[in-house]
Amino acid sequence: MARIFVIDDDRAWEDYYRRVLRDFELDFFHDGVAAIAEMDERRPDLIVLDILLIGPTGFAVLNEMRSYSELADVPAIIVSSVEIRDEIAAQYGVVAALDKSTMTPRGLQKVVDGALKNAA
Repeated sequence: MARIFVIDDDRAWEDYYRRVLRDFELDFFHDGVAAIAEMDERRPDLIVLDILLIGPTGFAVLNEMRSYSELADVPAIIVSSVEIRDEIAAQYGVVAALDKSTMTPRGLQKVVDGALKNAA
């Protein structure tokens, strides 16, 4: 079973992720520092993260992840209320950037499945 680290400081989204991504092992983090520390112990198969976090932003988390050779190839999906241009997402090796206000459960599931399939 694939392990997904969900990094989002808005706890209201946890139930949404639990329902939509119920076929995966989910680890929730409410700040990037805790997520990066846990990645030292357990390597995720995929990261789903918000950009506007308390403390370091999602981009800072991605930058830190990419600086470690053992984490550099972990696929990441941005799920945010902030519009992220494709060229910015590509600079951080992001598989997809989804808008929280318009994404659908089926759309998120499709992107997650595709990212895990391409990483295998």
